Amino acid sequence: MREAQKQEILDFINSLHQAHMEVKETLYRRDYDLAKKMLGECQEFAISLGENIERMEGKSHITVFWVEEYCKILFFCYEEISGGQNNENKIYKSLKKQLLKIENSVKNDIHTVKEIVFFPYKASMWDSLESVYLAAKEDPDCRVYCVPIPYYDLNVDHSFGRMHYEGRQYPDDVEVIDWQSYSFEKRKPDVIYIHNPYDNCNHVTSVHPRYYSSNLRKYTDMLVYIPYFILGEIEPDDQTSIDHIKHFIWTPGVIHSNKVIVQSEKMRQIYINEYLKSASTSGLDGEHIDRNYLEQKILGLGSPKVDKVLRIKKEDYLEMLK
Repeated sequence: MREAQKQEILDFINSLHQAHMEVKETLYRRDYDLAKKMLGECQEFAISLGENIERMEGKSHITVFWVEEYCKILFFCYEEISGGQNNENKIYKSLKKQLLKIENSVKNDIHTVKEIVFFPYKASMWDSLESVYLAAKEDPDCRVYCVPIPYYDLNVDHSFGRMHYEGRQYPDDVEVIDWQSYSFEKRKPDVIYIHNPYDNCNHVTSVHPRYYSSNLRKYTDMLVYIPYFILGEIEPDDQTSIDHIKHFIWTPGVIHSNKVIVQSEKMRQIYINEYLKSASTSGLDGEHIDRNYLEQKILGLGSPKVDKVLRIKKEDYLEMLK
């Protein structure tokens, strides 16, 4: 089960807690017909809840059992009210006790997984994401998808020209998902990785507008941008050299992403410093001019392209030892 789905269930349970309070108040006012009607509605909600959990976790899951027990208690309370036994405190406590068992079971017995999707566009640039993808695939708590996306040549007037799709050019150990069958709008993945930062700001090519970082950010809590290139290392105080590369920094992908992974700690400081300057010049405020926020957003963890190179060299070296 996804974390968001689990939270939806907990929110649903909280609504039932509130309904129990209303049942108690209704019984206190001796409006027994309304109280029975509300218990019937709780029963319908509980059945729907149990069916959802059963669909995602299986019929034999312990949480399903506790939901079934809760339904039995709802029926018992309904019968008590119908028979003239209207102790509102007793009914409320019995309902609350059983609902807490469901709530604790959801929290402790339902395992959650993260859904992570990679949206590369050019197969030749896959090495900028590959090591992250392979590491995520090895994590049993992650469901990982590689969804190559189409891109277009741009005409002189900036309109879209020929479309390119390179989904059949990836290594055999990459399980490719067709871009038309994966709806990030519906699935709302926990993490999205991209390596194209330009959106509509490139003058030569463009990914499909559906995959612009400005749109992807709406459907995930964690959009991560990893550059497909490696820049020459320069010092954070070498402004002359920085001026030649700063156009790589102020791009839509950097602006919209929750995390940006760059090649080194020095480059991280350059990104932060130049981002602050560009944000101020552009009139942005809030998190865009908050250095503490940017220190958390931009991370100098290294480039996966280097991981790829090192992995190939290691394999070549082992081949020589045979």
